[in-house]
Amino acid sequence: MHHTMLVPLDGSAFSERALPMATALAQTMNAQLVLVRAASVSVFPGADPTEAQCQAVEEAEAYLRALATEVSEQGLSVEAAVPYGDAAQSILLEIGLHGADLVVMCTHGRSGLGRWIYGSVAEQVLARSPAPVLLVHPTGEVATLGPQSAQASILVPLDGSPFAEIALPHAASLARVFGGTLLLLRAVARPVGSYSYPGVGLVQESLEEEYREAESYLADVAQRLRGEGLSVQMVVREGWPADVIVYRGAALGPELIVMATHGRTGVVRLLLGSVALEVVRRSPLPVLLIRPTAPAETTSL
Repeated sequence: MHHTMLVPLDGSAFSERALPMATALAQTMNAQLVLVRAASVSVFPGADPTEAQCQAVEEAEAYLRALATEVSEQGLSVEAAVPYGDAAQSILLEIGLHGADLVVMCTHGRSGLGRWIYGSVAEQVLARSPAPVLLVHPTGEVATLGPQSAQASILVPLDGSPFAEIALPHAASLARVFGGTLLLLRAVARPVGSYSYPGVGLVQESLEEEYREAESYLADVAQRLRGEGLSVQMVVREGWPADVIVYRGAALGPELIVMATHGRTGVVRLLLGSVALEVVRRSPLPVLLIRPTAPAETTSL
């Protein structure tokens, strides 16, 4: 499964909320943790930045050293890295240097609410990371998924596209580790304006056909996964994908959402932007995002 997990930190309590999830997963999978904090300073033009740079690095090293000591006391292998420079670039560099196969980070950092998910740091990491990124919500109950999470359920939103299915192997691996159930969810969206459309009967017929196609598709996927010895449930619900995932999906009681960051195009993309980022913004659950390595012709999830 995962062998090296990288945890970006910025010195804030928000960013540290990723640690319980990362340490719990590392314990279960016998993985190594790499704690990363980028150091950088701004100085007045013409001033010598050397002293300020050295101080920033020393402070970051001391901060990570203290955290690494706490984590290592749990029996985990821990490394600390303090690159100097831009945070996003530094995180991406360390992913490659350490061969990390999972990044665990909080959706907010010191820059303010929403900064790490919609600002430059998280956006660049999500857009360019060669490893999956597990995002943890900064408020509410601290999220973990460790040895105590036996039979945990994992929600996997699908839209019928090959890109969305890229999330399945990752979700299946986690389900095997925890002996959990995969909850396959597909949203069927009613056409915009159809509630007042004169041909409402035709719209309803079309919606019912989409339901049947969605159920048939999920049944095929579920059969394949059950053939691999996995426990699988499938659900089709009407509504906009992000709404269905956040509200209907949460009602199923999953501990984690696993989804790809690309899928089908269409009006959903125009109205909501990235469904995956919308889910991250609105859902209290941790979200594991898988970015397809091949160029996508379509975009939705």
